[in-house]
Amino acid sequence: MTEEGRLATEAPQQVDAAFINRALDDADLNALRLALYQATEDESLLELPLKTTPMYGGALNQTVVAEEAVATLRDRVTEFLLNKPTDFTEVKPDDARLRRMYEAFRNEELTDRDWAYRRDLAAFDDHPRLAQWAGARPALPEGFHVAVIGAGFGGIAVAVQLEHLGIPYTVYERRSELGGTWSINAYPDVRVDTTNFLYQFFFEKNYPWTEYFARAGEVREYLEHVAKKYGVFEHISFDSDVKEAVFDATTGTWSIDAVVDGRPRRLTANAVVSASGLFATPKRLDTPGIEDFQGEIVHTAECTGDELLDGRDVAIIGNGSTGVQMLSHVRSRARSVGVFQRTPQWISPRERYGEPIPPETRWLLDTMPYYWNWYCYSIATLRLGGQVLQEPDPEWQAAGGLVNEANDGYRESLVQYIKAKLGNRPDLWEKLIPRHAPMARRLIVDNNWYASLLEDNVELVTETIERFTPTGIRTVDGKERPYDLVFTATGFSTQKYLWPTTYRGLGEETLEDRWSDPGGGGPRAYLSITVPDFPNLFIMYGPNSQNRSGSLIVWMETWARYTAEALVALIEGGHRYLTVRDEVFEDYNRRLDEALLSLIWYDPGSKDRNYYVNEFGRQQVNVPWRLEEYHELLARFKPEDYDFA
Repeated sequence: MTEEGRLATEAPQQVDAAFINRALDDADLNALRLALYQATEDESLLELPLKTTPMYGGALNQTVVAEEAVATLRDRVTEFLLNKPTDFTEVKPDDARLRRMYEAFRNEELTDRDWAYRRDLAAFDDHPRLAQWAGARPALPEGFHVAVIGAGFGGIAVAVQLEHLGIPYTVYERRSELGGTWSINAYPDVRVDTTNFLYQFFFEKNYPWTEYFARAGEVREYLEHVAKKYGVFEHISFDSDVKEAVFDATTGTWSIDAVVDGRPRRLTANAVVSASGLFATPKRLDTPGIEDFQGEIVHTAECTGDELLDGRDVAIIGNGSTGVQMLSHVRSRARSVGVFQRTPQWISPRERYGEPIPPETRWLLDTMPYYWNWYCYSIATLRLGGQVLQEPDPEWQAAGGLVNEANDGYRESLVQYIKAKLGNRPDLWEKLIPRHAPMARRLIVDNNWYASLLEDNVELVTETIERFTPTGIRTVDGKERPYDLVFTATGFSTQKYLWPTTYRGLGEETLEDRWSDPGGGGPRAYLSITVPDFPNLFIMYGPNSQNRSGSLIVWMETWARYTAEALVALIEGGHRYLTVRDEVFEDYNRRLDEALLSLIWYDPGSKDRNYYVNEFGRQQVNVPWRLEEYHELLARFKPEDYDFA
């Protein structure tokens, strides 16, 4: 933890009304309203007037306490905090009370489907989304063991489930430390672009983050903390690169070839969980002359953090999340920076991005009962409204609109943001305002990228690269620019979900071969988790799994629960293996493909050069359904969807 972070999380020396006022200035007052109600049962708090505040051109609507009630609420919270009983004990609400509070939070009526998805978003259960045995834990088959591949968020989520159930397992991590993408990525200023109050496990309560959007090092520290606290760390085999796994139907086991500490090993597991992640395989630049370049070329996924920047001429190829995130830091140290943009992206502001969490806010989270829970719920449910942005409205389009009212309003707010950031440089507007609809591609967070483009030592290059030369890069207009360091922020090969492991299921076919068949449209799975003929193989963050809004980590926990429930069914039923039924798989993917057609990911202005859409022209990354519907599909493991041996 940095010195700044340590100071930010230390308890304040003196808490008085002035200190509390500063905490309330930075607080989510509606979240505090529900926290105070839960602590005091004062019904009048539920009657305080609320109002709706449009955000991002009306794309989202935040519910806030109306101005005329703010002073009253602040006074009540202050009084409670100054006089809170020393023996105050938090009590978990029952479902009826929790649902009533959820509805009071935004003055809305929840359907049963809404309630089912939202129930755990405030994380009042000690461990939301936890698999359980049907009764007492049964005797496990002799030698039963699960291999988990990867020690990032997904692998740790599964391991926590297995630890709770008492199912033996090993997590194989090819690197010498855990963290997944947060260990791999060390490029300048790497950090999360989703607030930590969503990008966290919800069974680990109120972790003392030092920033609203943590840097990679702090995320890795968090994962190590979780792994040690929940008994996972001692089950991790580091420097263990799993090369191949072959299923034996006779024994119902996977034979695994791995290199552990530099030595080949043959391992056996009854089930395998691939948690290698979607963003694991760097996408290489393939440009003429690259082998003749005499400077350094570094893919951002292979940065060490030790690259020398001072006084150098640097090129950044790519303006996706990574390229945008690193520019400001690189520009501050390099002599010159060339930013090579192939396609304009929607780059948006994000509230509190890059800001430390003040001591007053940390104190309030630690001191006000239930506030952390309601703060998380507030952020999670705000984003639910953003799902409409991806749903074209035919009537709106027939009347001359582009997508729908909300998306067009969001587009206009982003255009105005770009113009405001570029100030007196209207010549850049056409180069930087995208033609595709917002949300048709991944939205990118502005880390002073637009401001950096206006600096004297930064040049935006939109001409296509023709080739590398020994001393630089030449574009198709014939202009050559000298560089001695090139960062390729060109993303990842997102078809390689299970890299670097080869999986052979029933019939000796590899999963990579099946997914490479053009007739299949690329990688597919049932619920993003299982594939026919690959028994006892479960995938975390598999095909069509990325959610349309909300928290990725909620889904990591959900996929992990589903996987654990499948293993429970396997063991309690006395079976060797299970595999998803062909007709279930085919029906699911047919419905998935139909649902995809109704959304904006196939927008003509976005389909090319969009990592969501694979080489077969199919969107393979995102789930098409709203979160509430996808959650319903994953709410419980259904044995009837599987064949058991």
